[in-house]
Amino acid sequence: MKRIEPPKGLERLLKFLLPERDREAVTGDLYEEFCQEIVPRLGAARARFWYMRQVLSFLPQRLGWVLQSICAFTFLSGTWLGLMDLRLRHPGYLQREWIAGLIAGQAAVTLMVLGRRGPGWLRFVALAGCVGILSLAARALVGVVTGANLEGYILLIALALVVQAALTVMIVPRRDGRMARRA
Repeated sequence: MKRIEPPKGLERLLKFLLPERDREAVTGDLYEEFCQEIVPRLGAARARFWYMRQVLSFLPQRLGWVLQSICAFTFLSGTWLGLMDLRLRHPGYLQREWIAGLIAGQAAVTLMVLGRRGPGWLRFVALAGCVGILSLAARALVGVVTGANLEGYILLIALALVVQAALTVMIVPRRDGRMARRA
């Protein structure tokens, strides 16, 4: 009978995601569990899905620096938008000030959580704020697509907010006080 092994591509991805000191031990343990316990219990197809889930569980710790970079960008973007609206004072600028404040504030809270600064309830605020920035991003994307003018900077900021929300949901729940920064 042919031995069923984990998908080679996922095995390579796992080695890429792990720190060098953990590569052999973790991949070996996961390989052994896959072959000896999971395949006999679940069958080949479901075992491969199980293996994929195990590999993807290591993804958030490698993406922390990406989330920090996106948050820095959206913080600076929100600040810039707010300052420009204060300077120009076009009709409706007060509403746009709130929007700019939400963008910059959400980025700041997420950066604080990633840096393990502030009280523990900030994690909840960072996760709940994802709903707000996703709503803003959706409205902005619809406005850009259906509007008369293509506002490239709005498109860029909206896409960054979508990525920020997705990464926040992936990474922030897994952060705990003892987790060291890894990248």
